[in-house]
Amino acid sequence: MNSASPLEQNLYSFQEQPALILEKVDDAIALLDAEQHLVLFNQKLVRILHLESVWLKQSPRFSEILAFLVEQNTWSSEQRDRALQACEHTSGENQVIQINQNDQIYLDLYITSTSTGGKLLIFRDLTAQRRAQHDLADEVRRLTFLLGLTERLQTSDNLIQIGRFALTYLVKAMGAAFGDVKVIGGKGSDRSAGKLTNLISGQFIATHGESVAETMQQRLDQGVAYGQGILWQVVETGQPCFVEDYATHPNAVKEFRHPAIGQLGIFPIPSADGTIIGVLTLESRSLQKLQEAPQQDMLLAACRTLGAAIERAQSQERLQRINQDLELASRLKSEFLASMSHELRTPLNSILGFSELLLRQREGLNSRKVGHVSLIHKSGQHLLHLINDILDLSKVEAGKVDLELNTVSIQALCRQCLQMIQPRAERKRLALSLELDYQLDQVVIDERRVRQIVINLLSNAVKFTPEKGKVKLSVQVAYGNQLLQDTRPDESPVNLSTPYLCIAVTDTGIGIEAEKKHLLFRPFQQIDASLTRRHEGTGLGLALTKRLAELHGGTVSFVSQLGEGSTFRVWLPLNELRETGRSITASVAAGSPSPDQSTSSQAQDRVAQPCVLVVEDQPYNQSLIAEILEMEGYAVNIIADGQTMLETLGSPLVTARSLP
Repeated sequence: MNSASPLEQNLYSFQEQPALILEKVDDAIALLDAEQHLVLFNQKLVRILHLESVWLKQSPRFSEILAFLVEQNTWSSEQRDRALQACEHTSGENQVIQINQNDQIYLDLYITSTSTGGKLLIFRDLTAQRRAQHDLADEVRRLTFLLGLTERLQTSDNLIQIGRFALTYLVKAMGAAFGDVKVIGGKGSDRSAGKLTNLISGQFIATHGESVAETMQQRLDQGVAYGQGILWQVVETGQPCFVEDYATHPNAVKEFRHPAIGQLGIFPIPSADGTIIGVLTLESRSLQKLQEAPQQDMLLAACRTLGAAIERAQSQERLQRINQDLELASRLKSEFLASMSHELRTPLNSILGFSELLLRQREGLNSRKVGHVSLIHKSGQHLLHLINDILDLSKVEAGKVDLELNTVSIQALCRQCLQMIQPRAERKRLALSLELDYQLDQVVIDERRVRQIVINLLSNAVKFTPEKGKVKLSVQVAYGNQLLQDTRPDESPVNLSTPYLCIAVTDTGIGIEAEKKHLLFRPFQQIDASLTRRHEGTGLGLALTKRLAELHGGTVSFVSQLGEGSTFRVWLPLNELRETGRSITASVAAGSPSPDQSTSSQAQDRVAQPCVLVVEDQPYNQSLIAEILEMEGYAVNIIADGQTMLETLGSPLVTARSLP
């Protein structure tokens, strides 16, 4: 075999170079001569247009290639005509034709004239780009759809409102004739699908009339028992179901069959863990639209969003019921404690009264028995103090405490409180001190309740401060920004510019561990069980102090260091108390007699009271009161009830002069 000459080899190589270059190009290339015969092409053209390479090498005309594409149903006749027309009229200017082949391949056809009168055709495959754009557009539509639904569902925690918002949005977005949302309740075979909400569109009413719409409304309002109808198939499988004609469907619920109910799309509403908690039904005359993948994907995503909203609303409803039950239990507890405290306090007062009588009349009692009676009296006083704390806290929590606001000297009140606590402090050799802002004196407060607050704080300080320690009571005007520096039992808002009456008690006591500070201000709780054994008390003092401060519109705070001591502060807003106090004090003053009149009247009564009328239903209290009054030189009439009192007022034993 003779080898080719170098010239022949170079010529062959030169002829092959254009073909090699064309194969490296990403686009499909076709070169037509002046007669529009195909003279050059690459394999990309073969693949995109689904043509035979052997046939193309025979140089068919471009019109023949297009005719074959139409015959194979790859191109439409309209696309063929546009391509031929562009080839015939292109004169130096590039033309672009967009081609959408029936095999879902998207092409841009660029047509350029050559210098020899031919045409250069470039077929650029845009399928991947167009599909990405299409997918992006679908995703934007889906996200926009879900965002619109989510925005509506976030406006409410009410279950029915959530259902209505969602259904109105879905019926409109999907062009449905009507929609229905049912919620699954119960367990196992006791489950049922109950109505949450439904919506009949104006389109349905216009088509079928008002009477049919009313009938449809009644049927949609009904629940569906477990196992009945297509709905439960969706619940069990967790998959949507599409029905061409519900009225003739073999599994349709008899009560729901109606000629107006045609094509249905039934979709599961899942919870976060995948449990089906509801069902969405849409009636649509274009069922195929609901079945399309993008629409179906959007509806399933919408059902997941709706399921999360339903779960949130149901949790909120459960929480509200729990809170209501807790509030009821707390109120019943408070009422029970208040009632029991009264029941306990009545006989206890008798014990205290009779023991005090025995201490005042010691005849016949030796020193040992006097000591026993004294111990009974002291124990009774301690028990009465505990009962009073319980009763006060119960009344505050039950909302049965009203403030009696008056203008009070805070300096005098503080001194009196220190005098009351001084004997207990002296027993532990504690140093008591008072620090006052002397520009602050007259304030509008409930004197009894604020005195109770100060005594509680001082009692705690004395109780938990070791011997030879220090306890200081201080009162000053402070502002909200200072309050924020302390630890508070709540996070209620604070106005930084509000002036407060700040009552503080500082001690050098045992302090409080950081991890136990949250236990403070809780009723019946102390920070350490061992403290309960070493220090008597119910753990109510701070809880009651906090409630009483809140009644004044104020709050409490504290700072404490373990082993170094604590400072407890009560903050009472001055402006609010002053404004409220003026009206209350004025109303009290307007309806009350003058001090001179009152004193004069009381003096006259004491002179003209040879007899005291006692109305008391408890026998032991009757005996106690009578004995005390008789010791003071009064004659006593005892009446057990109000009716008898009214009858007795006409008795000669009770005269006008003897009545107060």
